Formats: sequence, structure tokens, C-alpha cells
Amino acid sequence: MTETGRIPLQRAGRIFRHFVFMMIGALLAVPYIVVFIWATQLAAVSAANAAVAFTVLVLLLAVPAALSATRALERTAVGELLGVKLAEPAGPATRQRRIRGAVWYLVHLMAGGLTLVAIAFAAPLIVAVLILPMLGNADSASELAAAIVPFTDGTTAALWSLGLGTGVIIFTILTGIALPHWATLLLGPSAAEHQALEEEQARLEAKRNELARELHDSVGHALTVTTLQATAAEALLGRDPDGAVRAMRAVADTGRSALAELDRVIGLLRSPGEYRDSSAGLSQLPGYLDRMEEQGLHVVRRFDSQMLADVPAGASEPAFKILQEGLTNALKYAAPREALLHLDSINGFLRVRLENPVAEPAGETASRAGGRGLAGMQERARLAGGSTRSQLNGGRWILSAEIPLKEPAR
Repeated sequence: MTETGRIPLQRAGRIFRHFVFMMIGALLAVPYIVVFIWATQLAAVSAANAAVAFTVLVLLLAVPAALSATRALERTAVGELLGVKLAEPAGPATRQRRIRGAVWYLVHLMAGGLTLVAIAFAAPLIVAVLILPMLGNADSASELAAAIVPFTDGTTAALWSLGLGTGVIIFTILTGIALPHWATLLLGPSAAEHQALEEEQARLEAKRNELARELHDSVGHALTVTTLQATAAEALLGRDPDGAVRAMRAVADTGRSALAELDRVIGLLRSPGEYRDSSAGLSQLPGYLDRMEEQGLHVVRRFDSQMLADVPAGASEPAFKILQEGLTNALKYAAPREALLHLDSINGFLRVRLENPVAEPAGETASRAGGRGLAGMQERARLAGGSTRSQLNGGRWILSAEIPLKEPAR
């Protein structure tokens, strides 16, 4: 079957599902209609009996409408038959959510009752008024029309009956068309719940980004160092066995550090609100630079080591992670393997500047600038209220960052 031929079938299927949904409402409405008729009949006998009957009717309406199970069933029916995908509101059921669910239950009942009237009354009325005169029973048609619209002549009554029946059918169709819209308003999340869902989605997105940064920092750094040291060990194996041993020792140390870092990230994934690494920060920087020296990157240090411990954690941790990524890039791309690192605090900001010479083509440098590492550094700085910049200037790759020493406003 072609796509053009499939579209009418899809529309027909959608109309049929809408009709089934409204027929479910009609079946639900039948007991209420029966109780209502019973109550009106009792009202003619005794006001007390009528009060009891109408109380029963109200209870029959209120109890199912207030049940969370009713709302869940209605949501399922709306999704399956009306094709409306409703986001599940977060948190326990609130009073407002129960009221909106009860209102939807009444809307479904009224739509079902209207469908019942259209099928049992309006459609037969139209058929009778149109067909009976053709069969020679014009008097019967006039009597039927006069019973529906009294106090007028037969022709006018017939026209009014046709108009009334047609109006009921049209209104029923329009109600069916409007049901998905009302379902979204009454069964879907409210404005406040929408905001809560968006905030939760943003929180989860931030957590995913954080985990991606952590994995990039730990695994990416380890793989870079391991690859470089293994390559160096292979080159040194024949002419400098001691150098090859040192390179392989660096591979083993890096692997152990990577396993510990990976364990930390897995802990963060399993218990995001509890598992924090309080040791990550600039206090680790001197030891980290020493390991970089062992791996072949000579770093000229232009900072006061005593100052590192005084940097607040809100600036210390992102600064260390940014430098970890920048130094890994320097280890990989610097030619010769040397770097210059400046650290100072000026006007309430921690200022970081890392420079290293490069000897790669401009295209490769541009490709490196667009990598995930630099994007991760920018995101870390932004979350801390700061910024990063990177550029190639006169054969030197320059990474600079500014991070406020106070926590950013939330």
C-alpha cells in the first residue's frame, strides 16, 4: 500500500478510536442517567426521597472522580484512544491534580452522554423526518416532529427537528475533536508541574554533562598518557632500557590512577547527591605537575604554592580540572614538551594562564580547539561563574581562565 493510500486509513482509524472513547463515556454515563431519571421521578412523590436520590447521584459522581485509579485509567484511555501523550507529573498527587482529574471525568461523562443522545435520538430523528415522507407516511413524520417541537405547524416542526438533530450531531463531532485538547489541559501537568518537570530535566541534563566531563577527564587523560608513554617505551626499548622501564612504570601508575578516578565517577553515578570527591582541587596541583615532569612535560611554575590551599573549593576544583585537561593537551601536542603556568588571584578572581609551544599544522590546531576537552573546560568555568579562552598566537597555544573566588549566585 502506498503512503497516499495509508493516510485515509490512518485518519479512519483515528476517528474510530475517538468514537470508541466517546462510547466508553456513554456506557459510563448510562447509570448516572438512570439514577437521574429515578431521582426526578421521586421528586414528584416526595422531596425527602428526591434529596436521597440526588445525594446518591452526587456520591456516584464524586467517589469515582476523586479516585487516583480513575485518573490513571483515564490517562491510559486518552493515550491509547485519543493518541495524546501525557507527561507524568512529578511528585505525589496534589489537591489541584485531583480536582482537574475529577473535572476531566465529568467531561468524559458529558461527552459520552452527548454521544448517546446523538446516536439514540438525533440520528433516528433525522432519518425519520426525512425518510417517512418518502415512504408515504408524512403524517407520522409530522406527528413525530410536533412531539419534538410543539406549538407550531407540521412543516416548521419538521424543519426545527432536522435542525435540532443536525446541531446535536455537529456538536458531538466538535466535542470529539476538542477532547484531546481538554485531556492535555486537565490530565497533563499543570503550569507549576511543567516547570518542575523542566527543572528536573535540566538537573538530569546537568548531571549527564557532569558525568561526561568526569569520564573525559579521567579516562581521556589516562588514555593519552598511556599511549604516549607506551610509544616512548617502544622507541627506547633497544637503546635505553632504563628509560623504557620508566615509561612503562608511568603507564602502570597512570592506569592505577585512572582506576581510582573511574571508581570515583561510578560512585558519583550511583549516589549523585552523596558521593563527592573533596580532595579534587589546586592542592593536588604540585604533585600532578611532578607526575607530568616524569611523563616528559617540563612545566615552568609561576605561582605561589602556599596560595593554592587558600583558594575556595568553588574555584579550586574547576581550576584544577581545567588545568588537568590543558596539561594533558600540552603533553600531547607541545613541541618541545614544555609549558609555562601562571596562577594568581586579582580583584576577586583566580586567573589561570597555561602556554605551550606547538609545531602542528593550523588545521590540526583548529580541530583540537573544537574538541570535547575545550568544551568541557568552558562548561566547568561557566558553572563556576567564570570563563575560559584559548588561542594560537605566534606558535604558542595559550589557555586562560578566570574564575570568581566567591560562589556564583544561583
